[in-house]
Amino acid sequence: MTEKYGCQPNQEYYACMIDLLGRAGRMREAFELIKSMPFEPDARVLRPLLSACKLHPNMRLAGFAAQRLISIEPKNAGNYIVLSNIYAAAGNWDRVAKTGLKKNPGCSWLEINGKVHEFRIADRSHPLSDTYMPS
Repeated sequence: MTEKYGCQPNQEYYACMIDLLGRAGRMREAFELIKSMPFEPDARVLRPLLSACKLHPNMRLAGFAAQRLISIEPKNAGNYIVLSNIYAAAGNWDRVAKTGLKKNPGCSWLEINGKVHEFRIADRSHPLSDTYMPS
């Protein structure tokens, strides 16, 4: 690319290549490409690697990608969610717990006679629970 067309690959180019390699399950090649980059990978490059680790389970690379992503974007919940899902799929519940994510229980709202009532999963404390929620 550089020699033939005089173009220097940028972060977007690497992100596309990592995405293609990752989707194809060529995880080692994707990782090697990241290591060979002439600059530090940004989130655009690391996020497709993390996603590929979910598609083609690879906890080792997932840990690498997630650690780097979290240092770049500590407030991006999506990175934690993907990592947590990778750990959960592998049955590694200790690591899921260490991601610090907590899921709120499911709930439903029903309007009954003009008044809105909230029902939470497995919560039978509402006086109408037995009437409107299956056992």
